[in-house]
Amino acid sequence: MILLVPSVAYLVLTTGKHNIKKLGYFGPKIPSAAEGDTIYHSIPPFEFTDQDGKPFGDKDLEGKIYVANFFFTSCPSICPAMQTLMKKVQDTDDFKKLNDFRLVSFSVDPEKDSVAQLKKYAREIQADSGRWYFLTGDKKAIYDLAYQGFMVNAMEDPTAPGGFLHSDMMLLVDRERHIRGIYEGTSLKDVKRLIDEIKVLIAEYNTAKKENVNPIR
Repeated sequence: MILLVPSVAYLVLTTGKHNIKKLGYFGPKIPSAAEGDTIYHSIPPFEFTDQDGKPFGDKDLEGKIYVANFFFTSCPSICPAMQTLMKKVQDTDDFKKLNDFRLVSFSVDPEKDSVAQLKKYAREIQADSGRWYFLTGDKKAIYDLAYQGFMVNAMEDPTAPGGFLHSDMMLLVDRERHIRGIYEGTSLKDVKRLIDEIKVLIAEYNTAKKENVNPIR
C-alpha cells in the first residue's frame, strides 16, 4: 500500500481539469504593467560547450523541462552522490518517453574539465547522450550564471574539498525558463520529491494541452 501512494497521487494530479496542483516559482518576482500579472525570475541566456565539443545553451533548451546542477569531475566530496542521484532521475521510465526533458550539469572547474574529460566522465557514469549534457566554458560566465541565474553558489575556494565550493542543489526549470523547484541533490528523499514534482509539472502542461495552451511535445 505504501508503495502505491506516489503512483496514486500522480494519477490524481494528472487526471481531470480541476485536479492539477501547480508548482510554485522561485526567485524574485516583478509586478508587470498588466493588472494582476507577475514576471517571474527566469534563467538568463547562456552558451557553453558540451561533452561532444558542440555549443550548447539556452536556445537548445527552448520549450524543454530540465534539471540542472553544478559539479566537477574530480570532486572528492558531494559530486559522486549527487550525480548518482541525477542518474536516478535520468533512468526514471516516465521521463525516457519525453522528447522535451533534459539534464544539464555545469562544471565549476572548466579549466580541468575539458571536452575530453567530460566525455570520459559521461561515459563512466552511463549518461544518456542527447538527454544529459555536461558543460564547460568560461569560468566567470559559469559562476555568474550559477549565482544570478540559478541562485546557487559556485566559486573557487582553496579550503573546500577539491578547491571548489558549489551547491549540491538540483533545480527544476520549466519550458519558460522559470525555476519551479529546488532540491538537495545528495538526499534520496529530496530527489524522489524532485521526480514526483517533474511529473506534476508534466501534468500541468498536459492540462494546458487540453486547453490548447502550451501543449507538451
